[in-house]
Amino acid sequence: MSKVALLTISFLKSSYLLPAFILATAGALNVAAAEDVSFYGQRNVVSSEAKPQTTTQHFHRRVIAPIINSETLTQTSENEQQVLNEKSEDKKLNTEIPLSRNDLLLAKKAHYYFKRNYRKETGLWDSVQGYSHTTMWDIASGIAATLSLEALGIVNSESTRNQLNLTLDTLYRLPLYNDELPNREYSTKTAMPSGRNSDTKRNGNGWSALDIGRLLIWLNILQIQHPEFQDRVTAISQKWKLERAVNNGTLYGVNYTSGKEYYRQEGRNGYLQYAAQGFIWFDYDVSLPNLTDYLKQVEIEGTTLPIDVRNVPFFTSDPFVLASIEYGQHQAWNKIESIYQVHMVKWKEQGIISAYAEDAMNKNPWFAYNNLYYYGKPWTSVSPSGKIIENPQVFSNKVAFGFSVIFHDNFSRRLYDEVLENSLHSRSIPTGKYENDGSNTAFNINTNSMILVALWYKSRGGKPLAKG
Repeated sequence: MSKVALLTISFLKSSYLLPAFILATAGALNVAAAEDVSFYGQRNVVSSEAKPQTTTQHFHRRVIAPIINSETLTQTSENEQQVLNEKSEDKKLNTEIPLSRNDLLLAKKAHYYFKRNYRKETGLWDSVQGYSHTTMWDIASGIAATLSLEALGIVNSESTRNQLNLTLDTLYRLPLYNDELPNREYSTKTAMPSGRNSDTKRNGNGWSALDIGRLLIWLNILQIQHPEFQDRVTAISQKWKLERAVNNGTLYGVNYTSGKEYYRQEGRNGYLQYAAQGFIWFDYDVSLPNLTDYLKQVEIEGTTLPIDVRNVPFFTSDPFVLASIEYGQHQAWNKIESIYQVHMVKWKEQGIISAYAEDAMNKNPWFAYNNLYYYGKPWTSVSPSGKIIENPQVFSNKVAFGFSVIFHDNFSRRLYDEVLENSLHSRSIPTGKYENDGSNTAFNINTNSMILVALWYKSRGGKPLAKG
């Protein structure tokens, strides 16, 4: 890989903006402190630019966003039709509902991402192709993909157990921020903290409760699928001071910046409830007693949806799709049907096929929150710092594919076909499409994980994965 500067954009999603880093050189990929940026979208500490009405720091989810080297993203298949016609390599699928040839094609492409970006030294996966860093959110995506590949019969159980053994061992050995909880970002090569202050006794610049909550969801699903790992999961959860991430019935994150540590509430409507489920499964009280005080109803494409009125209220489809597939859509907060409806109405009435989600980008600002609603405006795409994005991504392959397995109608079939068409000329699944119809080729772990997880869910006849 040629030398390339890599940016780190902290993900916002909960209520806090992460600091930004500039990562340099393909050889070392060392992180130098600079601004508040990172290739993960910020569900962490929010900058004043993202919330012009106040300068108080809040927390959201992380984001690692390196500048993407076009050389590392070249994945054109030489003969996709041949792949399409293959017979799944004589592997018997462990599924209740057989997958189609096109399902298998997409599964094979997603599998390629994990084969190419797996680090056998640590059992971790690169969050974005060519970017050797990860977060707890992305590690959850790696575990999810590994379990899905096993369930679909693409990878055998012995290989799955060996990989997960190494991943769990690495999670147990991670140097923790202030000996409390995992830092927001780690090197996939060494499993050491990366980002600002990673070489200090603090072991980084803080932690994201939203990221950790997602990881807990998948550690729970892991021990359901593999009871032999229960003791390992328990050891990790007992070593980590998870109680630090819960305060007054809601989630809190930490950001250490400019010599000061900030402990702030983290999470907004959707992301907050989704991640809280992970802590609930590990016996923490995350009842979110005051959440309704911050919600108001707005109308989007003729459908009413609850919007968080606090600062940086990123509102994408992601947490609703993830929750529906992973543990079910019947919680009162999960408005997946309404979110699907607004996309369908836009398609029927305007002829615009869309799927709005958070995603990595192959251009500046390298990560985007493509919001259903943001500060009074529907269908608004912004950077982690809150800047409006020109020529935004309007179609997310991961969320569109999630919709396609949750719902069954003409629109869901159209979404499926669009994902298939977008993916035919790449070795793994690209991220999505921009407003000008250009392809977003920021190949990343969350997109390819969602394809595999959604296919697992589909093969189970729509039974959520945490239900055994």
